[in-house]
Amino acid sequence: MSSTAPQATAMPMRALVARAVNQMAVETVLLDAPRPYEVLVRMRAAGVCHSDLHTLQGQLRATPPLVLGHEGAGVVVAAGANVHHVKAGDPVLVNWVPACNECPTCRRGLPNLCERLPLTTFQALLPDGTTRLHTQDGIALKHFLSTATFAEFAVLDGASVLPIPPSVPFEVAAVIGCAVITGVGAVLNTAQARAGQSAAVIGCGGVGLSALLGCLLAGCHPVVAVDTTLAKLDFARSLGATHTLLAGPGVDVAAELKRIVPGGPDMVLDSVGASATIGQALDAARPGGSAVIMGLHGVRTPATINPGSLVYQNKRLLGSFFGQSRPQVDLPMLVELFRAGRLPVDRLITQRFTLDEAPAALAALDRGEVEGRAVILFA
Repeated sequence: MSSTAPQATAMPMRALVARAVNQMAVETVLLDAPRPYEVLVRMRAAGVCHSDLHTLQGQLRATPPLVLGHEGAGVVVAAGANVHHVKAGDPVLVNWVPACNECPTCRRGLPNLCERLPLTTFQALLPDGTTRLHTQDGIALKHFLSTATFAEFAVLDGASVLPIPPSVPFEVAAVIGCAVITGVGAVLNTAQARAGQSAAVIGCGGVGLSALLGCLLAGCHPVVAVDTTLAKLDFARSLGATHTLLAGPGVDVAAELKRIVPGGPDMVLDSVGASATIGQALDAARPGGSAVIMGLHGVRTPATINPGSLVYQNKRLLGSFFGQSRPQVDLPMLVELFRAGRLPVDRLITQRFTLDEAPAALAALDRGEVEGRAVILFA
C-alpha cells in the first residue's frame, strides 16, 4: 500500500476503524488535508451496507486496517484548486465508483467497470493509490471503497462527490449512492425492464428492495418478493410487492415462482448472489427471460447452473455490478426521481444510529434485523 506520513495539518476526528478482521471500534484518528484534486466533506449521513459487514468479516478484497463505510452524503468543507464542480458549503452525495473516464473500458461506456478500480478503490485506497487516514499511534488506515464514510469527515477524490439539491435529505442521498443505484440500475440498465413485464426479487435487503422500487418505477406487474424472513416480506409488500414468497428449507423457489407467475417471471433479480439463489433465479425465469445477479454474498463460492435453461429455453444470465450505471448521469437522475415522488427512497430507511452505535448497526445487519436500510446520522 502506498501511503504518506501524517501531515502537520492532519485533523483529528472520530471514525469506525477496523484494525483487523472482525475487530472494530469507534476511535479518534487523523485525517490529512485534501490535495488539489480532492474534496473535504463533513459527513451528515452514511448508509449501512452488507459490503461493509463482509469487509469487516474478511470476505471481500479490501482488508483491514481501514475505516469502513461507502454510502454517504454531507457538506463540502473545502475543495481543492483543481475541483470546479463543487465548492465549500455545497451538499453532496458520495459516489464510491470514481471512474477515470480515460481507460478503454470507460471510453466504451462502462465507467462502473473502470480499469482503475481494481488497483485502487477495491483495495480501499484513494484513486491516486494513497491514503489520508492514520491512527494516533501511527498506523496508516485505508479508505473503504475510496470513501470511508463511517467518519465525521472524509477526504474524497473530486470524482467521488456529486452536488445535490438542498431539499434532498442527507440520509436519502446516502442510500441512493449505493443500494438504490445498484438495485434500480439492475432493473433499468441491465434487465432493461419494460412496462407490463413480470418480475421477482430474491432477497429483500437494501439492494433487493431498491430493485423492487425499480420494478415498480418501470411499470412491472406482477412483482414478487422472495425472502427467508416474514418481516422483510411484509415490508416489501408495504412498498408495493404484489406477491411474496417465504423461502427456506423444503421450498422449491423456482417452482413456487412459476406457480405465482405462470411460466415464470420475465426477469428474476437476485440480490443475494449465493450459489443456491443464482440457480433459483435462472430456473425460475420464463423461457426467453432473464436472471440478473447483483448480489455478492457468495462471491467466493462457485455456482452451479443448469445449462439447459440457457440453451433450450433461450434464457439470459446477466451480471450487474453497481447497476451497470454511469454514476455521473444515473445518480443525479435517481435524485430527481426521488424529488418527483417517483422513487420513494425515504421509505427504505427503517433504522437510524449514531456513529457510536455503528458497531451495533452492523451487528443488527448481521443478525438480519434490518428490514430496509439502516443509516448512521452525524450531528
